[in-house]
Amino acid sequence: MFGSKIAMLAVAVTVIGLAAVPVSIALDDDAKTYDLSSVEGTVKAFVCCDEDCDDCDERAGAFMLETDDGEMIRVEFGPWWYWETQEITVRDIIEVGDEVNVTGELVDEDDVTVMEAWVIKNLDTGEDITIKVEGCPPWAGGPIKLGIEPWPPSEEED
Repeated sequence: MFGSKIAMLAVAVTVIGLAAVPVSIALDDDAKTYDLSSVEGTVKAFVCCDEDCDDCDERAGAFMLETDDGEMIRVEFGPWWYWETQEITVRDIIEVGDEVNVTGELVDEDDVTVMEAWVIKNLDTGEDITIKVEGCPPWAGGPIKLGIEPWPPSEEED
């Protein structure tokens, strides 16, 4: 009888311990906060985020946004190779000259203000595109994980 009481106590402690683990993990997930901002302005040009890029129009991963007060912000929306795999792209929604509202994370990089876009809304057409949500961006893992082969693309021409 004494042994069964200890066994029951051990089972109860184990169950309570296992139940507490998901709670503590969930609390850790909630600790990540995002400092999102929104900016509005006019798209001035698409630009390449790839250092090896010769043709920025083909490999655009960002655009330059001019705000009403004349500030230039580089709006990054992900690598060009990711957008080659998508049915709808930023270029389908946004054109040079469009007025847009961009929500995302503002950072300063090498004397340039950068907006890492989460959502881009074309104020001229009312269309919008979600770039990312909380957590890893959809291009996490790189081009090979997304099935873009051969990689790098220059191997295709050899």
